[in-house]
Amino acid sequence: MKLTLIIASLILVVFAVDRLLLWLEWRGWIDYRLTDPGRIHTGQIGPAFLAIQSLLEPEKRHAVEEQTALRTERDDEAGPASGPLER
Repeated sequence: MKLTLIIASLILVVFAVDRLLLWLEWRGWIDYRLTDPGRIHTGQIGPAFLAIQSLLEPEKRHAVEEQTALRTERDDEAGPASGPLER
């Protein structure tokens, strides 16, 4: 009886962790089971739409400038990329 409860508990925990990971994937925080390898990430599309919106609505231009500044700061913090050919 004790072994049956342990196995049932283990199955329940695995199911709950699977559901949690699927929810995290749905939120876009991780790539888990349902993600296609060639999927376009929303982080790549957003800046393009902001640039188009800044052309159509000039008063929204500050959003594009702020996002560009944040991306530049992140790139600066990461440092220069050193590939195998650079020394």
